[in-house]
Amino acid sequence: MADDITWDDLNREEKRQVLKADARGAWQIFRGARSTPAADRKVEAIFDKARKRIAKGK
Repeated sequence: MADDITWDDLNREEKRQVLKADARGAWQIFRGARSTPAADRKVEAIFDKARKRIAKGK
């Protein structure tokens, strides 16, 4: 798919944001949550923003 981006496509700030959201999600799972939809939405929003940024550069 043309919209797929990889970790290497993300800039430093986007990578930091993804790691932070994933860490929060992992902490919520550790604390007993069955799922972490807020963390998942945050990560997806970061990737959507990166897709738009990359699309502008092409």
